[in-house]
Amino acid sequence: MNQAPNRTPKSCMTDFNLSVDRRVDHRLASALRPTGRRTPLIALLLWLAAPLLPQSADTITLARHAVELQQSGDYAAAAEAYRKLTTLHPDDVVAHVNLGVSLVQLGRFDEAITEYETADKLLPNDPRIALNLALAYQKSGRLQEATQRFEALHTVVPNDPKVTLLLADCHLQTGDDGRVIDLLQPLAPQRPDDLALAYMLGMAFLHTGNIPQGQAFLDRILRNGDSVEARFLMGTRMFEAGDYPAAVKQLSAALELNPALPKLQSLYGRALLNTGDPDAAAAAFRKELAQNPNDFAANLGLGQILTARKQFQEAMTPLRRALLLRPQSIQAQSELARALTGAAQFAAARPLAESVVHAAPDSPAAHRTLSEVYAGLHLAKEASRELATAQSLDNAAETSTAGPKVNELAPDFELPNPVSGQKLRLSAFHGKTPVVLIFGSYSCPNFRASADALKKLAETYGARAPFLLVYIREAHSSDNWESTRNLREGVSMGPATTLAEKQDHAMMCTRQLHLPFPAVVDGMDGAVENAYSAWPSRAFVIDADGRIRYTTRLTELDFHPEDMEAVLRKLTRP
Repeated sequence: MNQAPNRTPKSCMTDFNLSVDRRVDHRLASALRPTGRRTPLIALLLWLAAPLLPQSADTITLARHAVELQQSGDYAAAAEAYRKLTTLHPDDVVAHVNLGVSLVQLGRFDEAITEYETADKLLPNDPRIALNLALAYQKSGRLQEATQRFEALHTVVPNDPKVTLLLADCHLQTGDDGRVIDLLQPLAPQRPDDLALAYMLGMAFLHTGNIPQGQAFLDRILRNGDSVEARFLMGTRMFEAGDYPAAVKQLSAALELNPALPKLQSLYGRALLNTGDPDAAAAAFRKELAQNPNDFAANLGLGQILTARKQFQEAMTPLRRALLLRPQSIQAQSELARALTGAAQFAAARPLAESVVHAAPDSPAAHRTLSEVYAGLHLAKEASRELATAQSLDNAAETSTAGPKVNELAPDFELPNPVSGQKLRLSAFHGKTPVVLIFGSYSCPNFRASADALKKLAETYGARAPFLLVYIREAHSSDNWESTRNLREGVSMGPATTLAEKQDHAMMCTRQLHLPFPAVVDGMDGAVENAYSAWPSRAFVIDADGRIRYTTRLTELDFHPEDMEAVLRKLTRP
């Protein structure tokens, strides 16, 4: 009999390249028993002792040649030979299975699934075929189908740890943490040294908010000392706690040890995105997808960035993959609807946008996207209705955010110009013109990234609505933590210790960014920054009556210049 499979696929289950019990329940065929070779579990070779059908000498010779090609690693030639065999003998289970194995090795998962399904019809209920078929679904990113197949297999062999771990891995990837706990918690006492199990169960507990139990399982991995796995887990803990700068440091250290660790680049990208470095985040997501195209978070994150940059066509590929991985994900549906809408594919976007509104009726973004879809389909009444709902929800959401709200009076202040020293009072604009307040510091990468769009708006509307930079404390000072983007761009600034030093920072900022509007400097007490809840960067449009009409954070995913322009156009209309 040929070599049998003995290793799980790259997924959550093997994130740490840990030793997993490779024995399989005796009810699975003997072909699944481990051997000394580290061949992929999915690479099941000939597992029947003889062909099912009488064959000619030429056919036997072709079959032997196909096996030799497969064992030598020439999967393309092996697939071609097996394809000939299935044409000659369409009922030969062996040929279909091994054709599927070769196609998997070539990354042609959908074709492999077809072959395994054919074999399953010819030889129903064979657990070896069932296992390969489930793994092929998993490899293809069709996790819902993979989960169903593994569940069926788990029913047949409920006490087989490998099948249980593979099933739990699917549930972890699809976000069903409760099922992961149900599957693995009974198994945990029997396998105290199984670190793959500890990782999956620990992460499931963390995701469900059971921090003590989650940490108890993850501590099993941390007890092994400093390693890429330990760094990954420390970074994961910090990310889950919302300490993104610390998570970046730990994950960066893990990457130095092993940049190919599955899911490490994905989490690193998410942490980078939360610290204002979408360029590095996109690069990390792409690296993850190059080795693991079925990572949900990397597909979703990359799609979000591309959509924010209006690269709609490119965004659709990862977003469609994310939705394939988690069809019930409202976030994936929402992002794909946005990308399709941006690409003017309104008919395709409509069912997604309507589904998101149905699932998340309190989301202003969902109603706004649906309004754009209806407008694109020339459904004016429906578009107007959805836009009105979005605006109403926006106003309601403002009440729960820190800082002044839309339609409230903007807090007055008087701050000095760093060049002239002359003090400027916000209320001096009242009754005259609208004014745009930009809060930021040079060490804030999001503020620097938004500068070009803000300058264009200032050039167009600045004569009728003056722009003003309010310089606040540094977002990423060198004595606290420096963002990866700052390090890459050579931006390193210590915190200002005096007002004069802060004024110097403001002058350098306006000079380096070539800002066409003046600056004022907040005091060392940060009173104005606190009044506007403006750190690390934020923008406000204030009308001539002193009321706030628009506000936004300046992150790449939050700041939409066209939205600010729509407000300015309305306020400056003759």
